[in-house]
Amino acid sequence: MKKFITILTTLIIAVIVVGCGKKEEAKLPDSTIEVDKDTPSWKNDEKEANLDWYINFDWFAQVWGEDMSSKFITEDTKVTINYQNGSDDKLNTMLASGDLPDIITIDGASPLIKDADKFAIPLDELAAKYDPYFLEHAAKPETLKFFTREDGHIYGYPNFSNTKSDYEMGGMYGNQAFMVRSDIYEEIGKPDMTTQEGFLSALEAVKNLELKDELGKPVIPLGVTDFNEGSEKNGVFNRTLADFIGVPVLAEDGTYYDRFTDEDFQSWLKVFVHARQNGLTDKDMITMTKDDKDARLTNGSYFAYFASDVIGETDTMSLWANEHPGKKYIAIDGPSSTNGREIALPGTSIEGWTQTFISKDVKDPQKAIEFLTYLVSEYGNTVMNYGREGETYTVVDGSPVLNQDLLEFKQTDPAGFEKEVGLTTHLWVQDSALLSRQMGISQFPKALQQAKEWTVDNVVPQFELAGVDVYLSKESTRNAEKINQNWSQTVAKILNAKSDSEVDKAMEEFVKYREDNGYSKLIEERNKQIKANEEKLK
Repeated sequence: MKKFITILTTLIIAVIVVGCGKKEEAKLPDSTIEVDKDTPSWKNDEKEANLDWYINFDWFAQVWGEDMSSKFITEDTKVTINYQNGSDDKLNTMLASGDLPDIITIDGASPLIKDADKFAIPLDELAAKYDPYFLEHAAKPETLKFFTREDGHIYGYPNFSNTKSDYEMGGMYGNQAFMVRSDIYEEIGKPDMTTQEGFLSALEAVKNLELKDELGKPVIPLGVTDFNEGSEKNGVFNRTLADFIGVPVLAEDGTYYDRFTDEDFQSWLKVFVHARQNGLTDKDMITMTKDDKDARLTNGSYFAYFASDVIGETDTMSLWANEHPGKKYIAIDGPSSTNGREIALPGTSIEGWTQTFISKDVKDPQKAIEFLTYLVSEYGNTVMNYGREGETYTVVDGSPVLNQDLLEFKQTDPAGFEKEVGLTTHLWVQDSALLSRQMGISQFPKALQQAKEWTVDNVVPQFELAGVDVYLSKESTRNAEKINQNWSQTVAKILNAKSDSEVDKAMEEFVKYREDNGYSKLIEERNKQIKANEEKLK
């Protein structure tokens, strides 16, 4: 009897443990159609649906149904979208209230991602019930594996998720560039700007020419991406400079590498300090707004422009190049390693940029996963990017080719093209690697094509760092935010320094601040995530 009770107790404990370890599946209504793993469900589902799709970027302004792309997608899927936009504050309010839109897209680096199980239905459950084609054919196997969590579920699907297979097929583009005005560059003899001496002497040569921009103001020898909350908060001094001079992201033992204290990075920082001391940069480089920077680019005010986000300069570069074709900005080899390291620009990695979720409040879960399957699939991507065969594109040698008038429109007036045509501009589950293989360099505006082409030979994947800060503990997340804020303050101090000793002092204070604010624990957690990534990538 005692043995029987022991066995029974053991079984009960086992059931409790299993029950606690496995999440309860979502209670979903039955499918309204017969599903088939080899046929996307949208092809057989004639029901119409109106879904709210929230994009967590307050700058997002597209309207569904006004462009060709969204009209074609609605014709196929019978889904009409009401786009909404906002910021973290709005999203947090929605999450707290429990009143959620049907589909939610969030920056993949947001800490909100780790709580997706609280607000999203697992995509694998939705796919199994309504649209197995999503898992079998539409989504990338490597991406699915990487985004499968410890509970066995996949909650969000990324855009721009470029896998090892994608890199092996080639044609991957970076998004950072050191650009110069071609006319001025030729005037000063096309100097080598890869060395610290050559970099400073070229800027001095431009200053000595006393050139004027389109507004009659002095041409500024050097400008950088504005310091804001965009893709790189501190101009080019979070990662772009380090990428250009080949500072590694991992140490030789595979652990997280401290790039900011790297000797070569510090050496180049002092070069920028010297440039500022000698009046070779924007006086308000640290405080200028995006509008200030945009105005300088559209007026040709910079000789050299160090860009952390080339695509972000689509409108400014296009405006300048269209009006001044002989003076357009071109990419050249800029700041380079002093100790033989190779340039290593990050291409979009397996984690992509954003993640898109289907919320627990979704009105029609079946239509939502059908819609997502459509957009993720190669067919859906082709419609998003090219439209309808015979109407907006033709097939040449097995590949879609956009009609010439549309291609010309896209490359010369990107803003007008986005609003009126929309092809290639619905980004949120776009497969950028597929687009690159299909369209190549022609996907980019003419003003950026040379710069984007320049990046191809310098791009390297950085899979190990994917989402390295997403799953930090709350304490380390807070500490990372404090350290990042302190780095911003430190960069400002460094760039305004009057001597190398002031730079060294600012760095010493930064390193001490880090150590006093949980840096060791933060690195420990980052290394744990790096190891987890390595396991997923096997």
